[in-house]
Amino acid sequence: MLDCLVVGAGHSGLLCARMLDEHGLNYSVADESARIGDVWRRRPKNLRLFTSRQFCALGDFEMQGDPKGFAAGTEFADHLEQFALSKGLRIALSTRVRRLSRDGDGFVAELSSGETVRARTVINATGSNQEPIVPEYAAKLSALVHQTTALGFGSAANYTGRQTIAVVGDGASGRQIARELSPSHQVTLARGRVRKLVPNRVLGQDIFWWLSKLGILFAPTNSTVAKLLRKRDPIPAKADNDARLAAAGVMLRGEAVDAAGQELIFDDGTRQHFDAVVWCVGYREQLDWVDLPRVKQAPNFAGSQGKSAEPGFFVVGRKWLSCRASELVLGAEKDAARVVAEVVSYCRSARQNNPGKEVLANV
Repeated sequence: MLDCLVVGAGHSGLLCARMLDEHGLNYSVADESARIGDVWRRRPKNLRLFTSRQFCALGDFEMQGDPKGFAAGTEFADHLEQFALSKGLRIALSTRVRRLSRDGDGFVAELSSGETVRARTVINATGSNQEPIVPEYAAKLSALVHQTTALGFGSAANYTGRQTIAVVGDGASGRQIARELSPSHQVTLARGRVRKLVPNRVLGQDIFWWLSKLGILFAPTNSTVAKLLRKRDPIPAKADNDARLAAAGVMLRGEAVDAAGQELIFDDGTRQHFDAVVWCVGYREQLDWVDLPRVKQAPNFAGSQGKSAEPGFFVVGRKWLSCRASELVLGAEKDAARVVAEVVSYCRSARQNNPGKEVLANV
């Protein structure tokens, strides 16, 4: 039996693996991708992280390049891969956990290979951006309309011959995609609720440098400053604000609320014809592989500090898990350390309660 199974080899999962290794625990990381970092390689080719390289360090493993510059997704993917290789982490690639269930004093993970793995504890490190949300009314669009999500967008080169394109959702990804498409296509950005757009840099420094220095990034989830930040929900996308997108030729519309044929219907009742739609309306937690009723009943991990209602099942890399920094690379180490400490404590207790069983290699 493993001491810990980590599901997901993103930055949070890899940091957990390194710490589990340092504690001498018997662990394994399962990731469905063929290569570490592939989830970043599949993102839009022109995507840039909105935190600068100085905030992309994985523990003592710093990212190469200009520390104040913003890395491309493929660059960050390589950074993750190099970290895992340099630390000699135990990772099973092309391995999807199809079902996780409870079995006595541990868990059983059924893998895509047909094998099963038993583990005393599990860390869910599958990340915040898991399953792209596509609204139900998308099914009303004609088959003539090409539909994809931000994860499947790739680049504007994939849209040759499709002249009118709607980008639905005006977060950082939606605005970047609308700008990229604007030189060669007729683009409409369908916006939702009003969000505060902030610049990536303020007085020459990454906005997250300021937020970190002011203590805002690490303010506890239920603190007054964190509640205010969650309510305003700012995004570092001021470079692609409404005025700049309009100047680039992007048509700005209100919220898309329905569809019919090749048309989207907007909140003011108007309709517009499109050849393609890129859905950028956010992500939802993907827990269909978790057969743990207590986890399914409480799927929102905000403020949980990484614990769940199921003893031995932990979570990292989620929005507001402990603070605003929880889903960012710069906040992952603190959350990972907290969760790994819980794993060590849980396994130590199990060994004390079952003295005849070897639970840990070295605690």
